[in-house]
Amino acid sequence: MIGAYRAAVRALWPVLKQRIRQRFLDKGGPPERWPERLGRDESPRGDAPVIWVHAVSVGEMMSALPLIDALLDARPEAQVLLTTGTASSAELAAKRLPERACHRFAPLDHPRIVARFLDHWQPERAIFIESEIWPAQIDALAQRSIPLALVSARLTERSMARWQRLGRLGRAVFGAIPLILTQDEDSAARARALGAPEVAVGGSLKLAGGRLPVDEALLSKMNAAIGTRPVWIAASTHPGEEEIIAAAHRAVRAAVPDALCILAPRHVERGDDIAAMLCDPPRRSDGALPGAEDGLYLADSYGEMGTWFSLAPLVFMGGSLVAGVGGHNPLEAAGFGAAILTGPHFANAQADFDRLIQAGAALEVQGEADLADAVLRLLTGDAAQAMGRIAETKAGSPDIAREIAARCLAL
Repeated sequence: MIGAYRAAVRALWPVLKQRIRQRFLDKGGPPERWPERLGRDESPRGDAPVIWVHAVSVGEMMSALPLIDALLDARPEAQVLLTTGTASSAELAAKRLPERACHRFAPLDHPRIVARFLDHWQPERAIFIESEIWPAQIDALAQRSIPLALVSARLTERSMARWQRLGRLGRAVFGAIPLILTQDEDSAARARALGAPEVAVGGSLKLAGGRLPVDEALLSKMNAAIGTRPVWIAASTHPGEEEIIAAAHRAVRAAVPDALCILAPRHVERGDDIAAMLCDPPRRSDGALPGAEDGLYLADSYGEMGTWFSLAPLVFMGGSLVAGVGGHNPLEAAGFGAAILTGPHFANAQADFDRLIQAGAALEVQGEADLADAVLRLLTGDAAQAMGRIAETKAGSPDIAREIAARCLAL
């Protein structure tokens, strides 16, 4: 069945290549780095052993950072190659990767491209994060006897059903992954049902991350601009959510006229469209600060979420009010002692949200009116601070990265 997949990819490649390239450019991918997606790289590999770590985008890349540190600590003679698929993750990688680690855009899942990539980098082992399951890459690694681990793995009922519909291809793919370490027992059971040979619960790498960096100079300027105003953050928002958040915030300001919402979209390249929709609020990308009369501030920048989380006791996590995204990691905000709000669609971080909600550190809201009520209630009393103190105690488990690294290096 892997052979049938390879043949299908080759047959569809002329159309797929153009669509993927256009999407890469439309999402801010540097044109000069498109060859990396085709497995072409003229940079020297060096002599050190290469450990290939792959994460799809910003959230997965951030969770991979403590694992990369643990790998390099355990293997001081090695280097780490981190691959991702988005321009935003590439930008953050350039700022956050340690020495002896480099970033490249991930090769597309075409047999010839994967072979070209592996020929150049010659990794001694590969580690894929969360849900990165690509048949051609997995098959090529198996053919070359390169150990592969899928870690912090997350398999929802929906993704399991999709792989089951693929029949023998799904079982062949999962059967070729030597080690899967899942976030929870439900994901482990699904991986076993799909034919994975060795599965264990290893925990979520999101628990291993330290606090996000804070720009102290920016924090000081923002605090001076905001003063004593009540503030809440709408973080990692997606299309369809900004309108809901803006309407909810108008309801909040009807009761608390000086309330401020800092809106930080997941993809900052949407900044112009969001600004036009929200009647041009002050924007971080313009170097502006919120004025006394501004109800909204557009934080359209990468790598500054830690600063925004430092400013407010209450954070709404986006990607959860509209179907199809699945929510985002709440633990980074929890690490700053923030109370957490989420919409009903948070399957991507189900275990983390369940734990926070059960502990009383997070609340689920259903829509505009519910969001406005929750923000107003939490901003005008002491409940947000109390929830935030609980959230901070649930935010991390630093040993997970070292434990996962050890399991991967033992392959």
